[in-house]
Amino acid sequence: MMARRLVLREFISAEDEELAEEMPSTATNRNLKALLGQLADAQSVAMELLCAELNLLDARDLLNGLLEVMPSFGDYLAPNAEIVHAPDFESGVVKVLGAQAKRLTCTERSSLQPFLRRAPPPVRQEEPVKVGFADRILKRRKVDDVPSAYILLGAIPPTSNIFERLFSMARMVLRYERNRLSLLTLEMILFRKVNQKYWDVTTVDGCI
Repeated sequence: MMARRLVLREFISAEDEELAEEMPSTATNRNLKALLGQLADAQSVAMELLCAELNLLDARDLLNGLLEVMPSFGDYLAPNAEIVHAPDFESGVVKVLGAQAKRLTCTERSSLQPFLRRAPPPVRQEEPVKVGFADRILKRRKVDDVPSAYILLGAIPPTSNIFERLFSMARMVLRYERNRLSLLTLEMILFRKVNQKYWDVTTVDGCI
């Protein structure tokens, strides 16, 4: 509506007294144009957040970029906003996905503990018998005995749109004429629908 009004404003005669009383001033019109640009930026970010391939790092980058042009959204979009249920977990995931795991705080590291996987210790190669004790000490390197890594963080959806689509899909599958479907059958149908990008006719034929 606002964009349409700005386009039509150029065709409205300034000599029309009836319309002139209803038209905003030049300063107000400039503010409306600036607001329209900000709303377009917010809509662009909102549409990008609906992508299924997005992770928490991408979402945080988008929200931080939006906060740069619209700082008034900080009460809702900032990493430490009151509406964020687990700020330490989200900030920790963002750091790990951004290759900044060394900067994790104690609380962030604790919240990511369920995703921590430790690799087996490296196999030490036996030194030749002829190498003396002093040489072995000089060649010894300081390495982490148990290197760690956080897994599955990239698979965490940043928004709930995937689950909302799943619920909508459940209503489409479980119509009134299908209320007799068992929960197990409904779960199997929805599982196949949601994960259909991971299998095709060839995969099904191979399983059969």
